[in-house]
Amino acid sequence: MNDLKIRSQIYLGIIAAVFFLFIIRLFFLQVISGDFSMSASKNLIKKIVIQPARGIIYDRKGRIYVTNTPIFDLMVVPEELNFPDSAEFENVFVNTLQTEPGELWKNIKTAAKYNKKKPSILEKQIDASKFTTLQEKLWEFEGLQTIVRNTRDYKFEAGANFLGYISEVSKSDLSKFEYYSQGDLIGKTGIEKYYEELLRGKKGVRSVMVDVHGREVGTFDEGKHDVKPEKGKDLLIGVDADLQLFAEELLQNKVGSIVAIEPSTGEILAFVSAPSYNPNLLSGGILPVNYKKLKQDSLLPLFNRPLMAMYPPGSVFKLLNALLALQEGTILPNTNYGCAMGFLRNGGRPACHSHPSPTQVSSAIQYSCNAYFASVYIDMLNHNKYRDVYEGYDTWRKYMNQFGSGRKIGIDIPNEKPGMLPRKKYYDNVYGINRWKAMATVSNSIGQGEVLMTPLQMANAVAVIANRGYYIAPHFLKKIFDATSGETQQYQHFDTIKVPIRKEYFELVIDAMEQVVLAGTARLAYLPTISVCGKTGTAQNPHGEDHSVFIAFAPKENPKIAIAVIVENSGFGGTWAAPISSLVIEKYLTGKIADQNKLNRILTADFIRNPFSAKPPKRKTVVNPIPLNTSQPANGA
Repeated sequence: MNDLKIRSQIYLGIIAAVFFLFIIRLFFLQVISGDFSMSASKNLIKKIVIQPARGIIYDRKGRIYVTNTPIFDLMVVPEELNFPDSAEFENVFVNTLQTEPGELWKNIKTAAKYNKKKPSILEKQIDASKFTTLQEKLWEFEGLQTIVRNTRDYKFEAGANFLGYISEVSKSDLSKFEYYSQGDLIGKTGIEKYYEELLRGKKGVRSVMVDVHGREVGTFDEGKHDVKPEKGKDLLIGVDADLQLFAEELLQNKVGSIVAIEPSTGEILAFVSAPSYNPNLLSGGILPVNYKKLKQDSLLPLFNRPLMAMYPPGSVFKLLNALLALQEGTILPNTNYGCAMGFLRNGGRPACHSHPSPTQVSSAIQYSCNAYFASVYIDMLNHNKYRDVYEGYDTWRKYMNQFGSGRKIGIDIPNEKPGMLPRKKYYDNVYGINRWKAMATVSNSIGQGEVLMTPLQMANAVAVIANRGYYIAPHFLKKIFDATSGETQQYQHFDTIKVPIRKEYFELVIDAMEQVVLAGTARLAYLPTISVCGKTGTAQNPHGEDHSVFIAFAPKENPKIAIAVIVENSGFGGTWAAPISSLVIEKYLTGKIADQNKLNRILTADFIRNPFSAKPPKRKTVVNPIPLNTSQPANGA
């Protein structure tokens, strides 16, 4: 009985052991072996990177400004390259892509030398029309692959200098950013560069099964491991595309800049650098050839004048000098200074033009009196409220800095220049430490001498005046759209900067700016239905005719637009820059132009091919008994 019981237990143990072995085997087959199988299969899995669509850029009215168009890179895997007829293979590329035969075989050899098993670029950035023709023949050749990318399509042929362009990543880009691979496109300048991380999106990955020859045979695991690409975020910018086109047309055959800002928000409405170029010239496969041509152009169309060109601001600087002297109390609104065709205390330098004298702040702005503002500047620096002239100068410079002069304002595209606003140390190096007087810097009083400003800084300064004492850093971006989440974000990362000057002084200067247009040096900026407040400037140019400068805003109450215009080598500010400003203002505020004669005069002026054809007759020379420095502008405007 006991033996039977023992034998039964032995049989049960054997059965349990066998059952346990079956379980272990099943676990190995279904789990462990499955993992090994998966691992082994990965040798036949190819991961294909899917490029995301780049974000679209819209103008302030919601119209597509910049969108995408497909472009194709043709890749070769040298080890797999196979074609029945080398002559036919060569002809396909020569006839379709205009590739030189020697270049084609050179690229194949280079790819083989780099890595025979991995894909390398054979032909890059093939446009859609050529690729369609090429695709009809590609099936005949093994070892070729295609990568689809997106290049840019510009719906409005304007704004190239602020939009920027995209092109293939450089070795430097690849070393800086892990995101990119060879052949990827990246923003190089302008908005495309500044907002690259928002615009580029996120890459996707598709896993496919390939045979031993590397040919795709199907989707791996029903696409469960695939990652969809995420489209880049769409941007809505403050630029009005119609206004941009119009403003660029006004500067046709001219060299200069227009910067228009909405004062209350800091949004840029128009941003013109002239001469410019069609932004589509720097898109796709034609980019390298066109970039070389543009770079060699003597008129520098790639140079972004609104934020990189630095000019003497001329008489527009007088507005700032008036405001800070009033705030410091070194002059009063009714302070009088005489003008005898020049600044008598400095031997008639700077010179001035004929106008009623003596003047107060308002009339000095209206008539743009050089002598008045030289007096204001010198008396401020020498005022007894400061320990010495050097403290007075530092105070003057601090105020100017707060208006945005002599420093970068912080616009949302790269390459902004700070202009020039000399520190005390600059004059110490020129004249010796504490060995110079206020009169040595008198040219600063009228925006000449060492002072330099960019058109962007001038537009920002007049926006401060329009706002009666503050500005929001000028910027392009207005809203961000996320196509994945469907969310819209109002972009508000731009600071509000206050300038510590009393509002009543701004009102005084603004009243005077209105008189500049109504009965002063800028009558050509007058608009019958819009109250324009402005100030002319004529910036010295040692290489030829002076530059015409004008800053303005409108309407006087509740301003909607602030603008700075510079037309190089064209003379007085009131003659060319002022009417151009008024046309831009009128177009923006009303959508039309009433005075076609004014418009035609500007459109036909050509300061490039025939620089003297559009010049007005010179003013009659007024004999002045006081010796004048001929290097100083005598027109005061």
